[in-house]
Amino acid sequence: MVRSTLAGVHGMVFAAGLGTRLRPLTDVLPKPVVPLMNRPLASYSLERLAAAGVTRCVLNTHYLADEVPRALEGHVPPGVEVIFSHEPELLGTGGGLRAALERLGPTDEPILVMNGDILFWPDLEAALAHHRALGAFATMILRPDPRAARFGAIETDARGRVRRILGTPADVADPLKTQMFTGVHVLSPEVVAALPQQGCVIRGGYQQWLAEGRLVGGLTDEAPWRDLGTPREYLQAHLDLLSGALPWPSIEAGEGDVVLGRGTLVDPGVELSRVVSWPGTHVTASASDAILAPHARVDVAG
Repeated sequence: MVRSTLAGVHGMVFAAGLGTRLRPLTDVLPKPVVPLMNRPLASYSLERLAAAGVTRCVLNTHYLADEVPRALEGHVPPGVEVIFSHEPELLGTGGGLRAALERLGPTDEPILVMNGDILFWPDLEAALAHHRALGAFATMILRPDPRAARFGAIETDARGRVRRILGTPADVADPLKTQMFTGVHVLSPEVVAALPQQGCVIRGGYQQWLAEGRLVGGLTDEAPWRDLGTPREYLQAHLDLLSGALPWPSIEAGEGDVVLGRGTLVDPGVELSRVVSWPGTHVTASASDAILAPHARVDVAG
């Protein structure tokens, strides 16, 4: 892995979500550590942070918290120290971020924050440069999406400053570009004290900061972005990584449309097509468009 030289920059990965849309797969593992190409999902965000020069990173945990460090063992990039911030009760994205960054400790450098349940290789170096050039309090990495107005519009001006979030404030005269938030932030160290103790980082953080006149940056990044929130999205991510349709630096594209977890046993005569199996699965029947795990089989509708 080629690292950049962003020395001193710390990282945070959100890993406390319940993953309800992925049930029953997430009955035994938190969504951020479900296997993706035989690696825990959050390891991909850690890989990206490490490539940007991050050497210290905090992950928040809640649901099945002990499974997170267990799953990540052997999958943390070399040279990266990982610490955990456990939430006995969910604090929300704002409160969880604040608690995690307090656990990380003081720093004089910006902090890179990523969701642990997405697949995204953003240009973090460009985001940091934009953040520093603006002198921003916080910077959001954004992406074009026709659904932005429906799912949460972030509006930026020609200088790459966020001017409106979820429709507020309403009285902005400048022409604005509407985009969606990717879940990746660059935060100045001063942000920690301005985060809510509980609740949403957008409503309790970013909207409040705009109202206070703080400068929030917004940088467009058109790298492929995937939320693996549903069984279909989870299966499709495997197929696209396997085919090379979704490039990733540490994944070599292969052939076929089946990904077998380590230790998977497939009985004679079984035929598989567009299938992902989890480690240790015993496959006794043919399957197509399915996710197979030791504790569950999820058939994905066409």
